[in-house]
Amino acid sequence: MKKRKAAVAAPISTYKDSHNSALIQADTQKVRKAIVLELLKGGMQATAMALNVMIGANDARRWMTEVRRRTKDYIVRTYPLWDRRVVYRLEKIRQDHNLFSGQEDTHHE
Repeated sequence: MKKRKAAVAAPISTYKDSHNSALIQADTQKVRKAIVLELLKGGMQATAMALNVMIGANDARRWMTEVRRRTKDYIVRTYPLWDRRVVYRLEKIRQDHNLFSGQEDTHHE
């Protein structure tokens, strides 16, 4: 009798790499990475394979680790797919709410 592994629910179950699988037209890899970073900041979602195709490299997961460390206003979110791929997306950090804002202080008086 085989034991079943628990299924991981993927919020993006119908993701296709073909949506983002074209090489970005730029002269250098550095420029392509800058363009892809701006696309991610604009709401694009991509797997490591799609990022590799767009950038023209084979180190997208390492590059996303670098993006996590260097990007201050965004958080890198990852979502697992059913086939063990991961979708990367950037989410802007909301800075309008904090514990010590005057607006929240007036509600508790």
